[in-house]
Amino acid sequence: MAYPPTGEDPLLGRAQIATLAGVGRPTVTAWENQETDFPSPRRSNGQDYFRQSEIMDWLDRRSVPSGRLVEGEPVGTTYGDRARKGQGADAARHRLGTGSSYRMPTGAVDEPRPENRRIVADLMGSLVDRVRGAASVLDYLNLLLCLHYLRGAAPDRFDTLAARARSLNSLDGAAQLLRDVGRLADEDMRGLGVHSSMQEALGRLEPRTARDLRNVVDAMSRLTEDVFGLILDEYEQRAALGSGEFFTPRPVVRLMTRLACSEFGPGEPESVYDPYARDGGFLIEAMAAFASDRDGLPRKETLLTYGETRRADTWRLATMNLLLHGVSPALDLKRTAPWHDGPERAPLEFFDIVLTNPPFNMSDPGREERREGQWAYGAPPLDNDNLAWVQHCLARLRERGRAGIIMPNKAGNSGHKAEQTIRRNLVESGVVDCVIALPAQLFTSTAVPVSVWILRHPDNPCDNTLFLDARHMGSKNGSRRVLSALDAESLLDTYRAHRSTGAAAPPPSPTTADPHVPAALVSREELRRNGFSLNPLDHVERQSGGRDGFEYELVSAQERLLDAEEHLRDIRDAAARLPIVGDHGPLLRRNQPASTATLDSLCEIQAGPSYSVLGKKQRSANGPVPVVFPRHLKGRRINDEADERVTKETARRLRNFELRHRDIVCVRSGAIVPPALVQQHQAGWLMSPNVIRLRVPEGQEDRVLPEYLFHYLCLDESVAWMRDRAAATAAPSLRSESLGSLQIPLPDLVEQQEIVAALNGLDELDRAHLAVAASVRHSRIALAGALLGQSSEPTPGTFPRHRFEKEAML
Repeated sequence: MAYPPTGEDPLLGRAQIATLAGVGRPTVTAWENQETDFPSPRRSNGQDYFRQSEIMDWLDRRSVPSGRLVEGEPVGTTYGDRARKGQGADAARHRLGTGSSYRMPTGAVDEPRPENRRIVADLMGSLVDRVRGAASVLDYLNLLLCLHYLRGAAPDRFDTLAARARSLNSLDGAAQLLRDVGRLADEDMRGLGVHSSMQEALGRLEPRTARDLRNVVDAMSRLTEDVFGLILDEYEQRAALGSGEFFTPRPVVRLMTRLACSEFGPGEPESVYDPYARDGGFLIEAMAAFASDRDGLPRKETLLTYGETRRADTWRLATMNLLLHGVSPALDLKRTAPWHDGPERAPLEFFDIVLTNPPFNMSDPGREERREGQWAYGAPPLDNDNLAWVQHCLARLRERGRAGIIMPNKAGNSGHKAEQTIRRNLVESGVVDCVIALPAQLFTSTAVPVSVWILRHPDNPCDNTLFLDARHMGSKNGSRRVLSALDAESLLDTYRAHRSTGAAAPPPSPTTADPHVPAALVSREELRRNGFSLNPLDHVERQSGGRDGFEYELVSAQERLLDAEEHLRDIRDAAARLPIVGDHGPLLRRNQPASTATLDSLCEIQAGPSYSVLGKKQRSANGPVPVVFPRHLKGRRINDEADERVTKETARRLRNFELRHRDIVCVRSGAIVPPALVQQHQAGWLMSPNVIRLRVPEGQEDRVLPEYLFHYLCLDESVAWMRDRAAATAAPSLRSESLGSLQIPLPDLVEQQEIVAALNGLDELDRAHLAVAASVRHSRIALAGALLGQSSEPTPGTFPRHRFEKEAML
């Protein structure tokens, strides 16, 4: 099997290429200018470098002219032959970690020693501003990482630099030392194929005194273990990366790796892949997990590793991290998402293990599905890549392969039709092995609630999905929460207990394997009944007595409040950009519409079926197809209670009364309330006898938008008009003929679109405010229980998720 290269592939300058090929320096420039297939350079510190493997391939295709052959070279010798013959003298290159005091070909340190934490804390104190001057904090952090890298990768060179630092007495000497630190780090990494530019970054630093730089180098020399993760934490917090480029906490990396590798024996997997390698942690941990064979001896065959990233700064950091832990730097910098085809994309490869923490898309996606790409489980929506990453991970698995991916909880139960379809196909294919809800505040730069999804190859499916709720686990460390090794072991033990027995799904209550990990093993049929939700919160309920139960509910409430507040901020920002709403000026008097039309000339009006064909006998609470009654019309929407259902056979028989996306539903008999617009996920539901359906046919959409018509019918005067017509009968009832006579003003389509965008945006803002208010009430109840309910326990089901969603709809 062909994998991306994982061995050393140095970067060469033009003078090095000339020496390699046995030609003059001008000849290399002539080749580059005259030969169209000459390899392209990589830029580093303002200079061009070429990958050795590409240069050797090119030299192998170029024969040495007969007049330029040297003694011992037969006719037909290529420049590649010459290069290989002369490489022996230059083959003695330093190897990573020779003489290093703390380089570890194992997983990263979870908890550095207190003295090392103090050293890093001192380095991130007043020294930051004293050494960086006008440069950025990131340039200062690059200095720390370069020193840390050289200490582990080239200790002899580091010792020479440290000795020079101890005798520094001038700013000129400090500036030269900074340049040399960056140059040596760049040279070492270029020798391994990494086009680093640390010399340029460190050249921007402006220490106030030579003593300040001396203190930095001295502090780095006193470290006794790997603190790369601690420095990355500081990098993450101070970079303030708006892209959500937060690094994955090491306990989470270790947990995911052990879960994904649980079905492999020592020495079995051959390869691991991270399609969005942030700091390289997953590749490091996987390499450590399979460093030994079944007898505990070092593996003869090294685990092949490959990663991709789309940020140049984190790519350099991840490469240094990988090298320090003995992992080949097979990490490519890509400009596009991994599912996009392009000339920079390597042929599709397959891996035994795929592990990643991709960037999240938390905004609600647009209605459309993407058309590009091949999607085995359904095309994801535009503007949201969450389930695109899931499908990419599955597509890169070999048979028996396993994947671990971090997903926002929202991806597990979003209402978007395309995402519902994908989740349904994932469940039906049996590829979702386990989903774990993680505690809030694990990540430095985001409060988004997240879960770990463990996936398996579709040729090795499972009939049920295990859901674990770890939201209450971990301990506070400043503003963050940290999973301990004991927490991770509890989760692993619970997973093994459920997966090893193959027992029937237990009820959604605390598992007997570990009372601290609530779990539910949910069958495929039950997932169907629950709308294919993959959010653990929809399947696992905690039933624990005393203060622990209340504190657990408080964590849950705070998590929902953070989620609701973040959503509100997104909606508020979007509303500020809307036409009309975002103008922030007096509302201009709008022109009178050029025309009006009766409602029945703009849309099809269909009353619900008669009671004889859809009465109580045909309905139940267990059928697959919901039926919409007037009581379901609340807040200008159809709520999702779906307490009345019919069989598929009944739905097929009554398909003329089926609802479609963007249909408008009005009350036919009973108390008249504002109408509701059918959402995407409600397409296929049935009308009850008590409602009327309005549908704008395709031929009329150049005159009126369904959403414009809906908003007009929601006006107070429109609702009053309908109530007046319904009151004209003995029992309140609105006839289709009466409704059809309502006059509708028709502005042009551009104005209709502006009106719809403005009113839709404010509706979303209204719902977001209601969700925050409901979450605040939830938090208040949970906090009161945690503070005042020491001797009691929360009643099971006191805080059901649907209750707060229902409150937010009111």
